[in-house]
Amino acid sequence: MDIIFNHSLLSLNKEISTPEESIRYAGQLMANQGICSEAYIDEMCHVFQVFGSAIVLDYGIAMPHARPEKGALKTGFSLVTVVNPLNFGHEEFDPIKVVIAISGADADSHIKMIQLIATLIESGIVDFLENENDHHTVMDFIQREMEESLC
Repeated sequence: MDIIFNHSLLSLNKEISTPEESIRYAGQLMANQGICSEAYIDEMCHVFQVFGSAIVLDYGIAMPHARPEKGALKTGFSLVTVVNPLNFGHEEFDPIKVVIAISGADADSHIKMIQLIATLIESGIVDFLENENDHHTVMDFIQREMEESLC
């Protein structure tokens, strides 16, 4: 399975002021690459409105997503870090500094994306991003983790 992630899908230190704005921004990065439709972005926001902080996975990280049939076109993800941490409403894991939006073209791909993000979390992606702002260094870290995860 090919997972799309490239320099255009990584955005560091964005000035974003609300969780919904972060979801829309991360989604638009994917839409710009043909990974998801505009409807998918709307659905990710709807999921957040309905389920709230359920998209918060661990300290400092949220993973907005929607069901594949809601407009996922390909399998991939975007990663956004914010300058000012955001409150997604999670008692334990707020504030959020890292938003990783995912799109899985089908159910199996969707599960594999969740597993990949879990691997990134286990590898310490949030702490790494807190101390690293170089685009190329971050890309290298993520590419390395992706290769190890998908082997």
